[in-house]
Amino acid sequence: MIHQSTTKIPKVAIYSRVSTEEQAREGLSVDAQIEKCEAYCKARGWEIYRVYKDAGFSAGSLDRPSMELMLRDANESKFNIILVYKIDRFSRKLRDLILVLESLKEKDINFTSVTEQIDTTSAMGEAFFQIIGVFAQLERGMVKERVELAFDKKIGMGESLSRAPLGYVYENKKLVPDPQNSEKLKELFEMAEMGISYKVICEKFNIQPSTFYSIIKNPVYTGKVKYKGELYKGSHKPLISEEVFNKLNSLETRNGSTSSE
Repeated sequence: MIHQSTTKIPKVAIYSRVSTEEQAREGLSVDAQIEKCEAYCKARGWEIYRVYKDAGFSAGSLDRPSMELMLRDANESKFNIILVYKIDRFSRKLRDLILVLESLKEKDINFTSVTEQIDTTSAMGEAFFQIIGVFAQLERGMVKERVELAFDKKIGMGESLSRAPLGYVYENKKLVPDPQNSEKLKELFEMAEMGISYKVICEKFNIQPSTFYSIIKNPVYTGKVKYKGELYKGSHKPLISEEVFNKLNSLETRNGSTSSE
């Protein structure tokens, strides 16, 4: 009985890139890169799925037509390996490389360079991916820290962190009362304070009950901003007093509405 091998032949996506300046300076034409990659595949018995080439594009960004197409195909697992002539053909930015390689690993797609000792199909390559994962985690942590620092700075200046709520608009990155809707919001709160049914209020202002309750529960209308569960004094003008806000929310907590119908 003849036993056939069940080992699958890897499908390879060859990626090549060159900017006009690089080709003039180093002679690294797209076709020359592809030739080397094709020979590399032939020597290993790898099947070439497709050749992706970006001519005249810088490595400073991943916004390249063929790069974007290749990464879309990677998301659909159309190949097992991405092969480049040199790693800088893929990207010159370590951050981009780290994040893309981590994403590829999650899809079981390996990354190999013809001229450098980077081959994630090997045991050493697996270790390389683990190192990449550490740097990716570090990068995410640093991004989170930068975002939180930016938020902390905004909070310190009394700025809102979200989109402008109904009744406000942004002017020069600051919340200011919206001339068209701020008076309506004040009237809504006044009606609620007087004990008028939320159904009547919703009908008058053509809003859903969920919108009504989100409005009366939003402390931004008292001149506050919320961040990490804490309230801070904002730099914007309040539309209602804290007394009115607390009264309405006390009624909401006690009765489940602002008044009986």
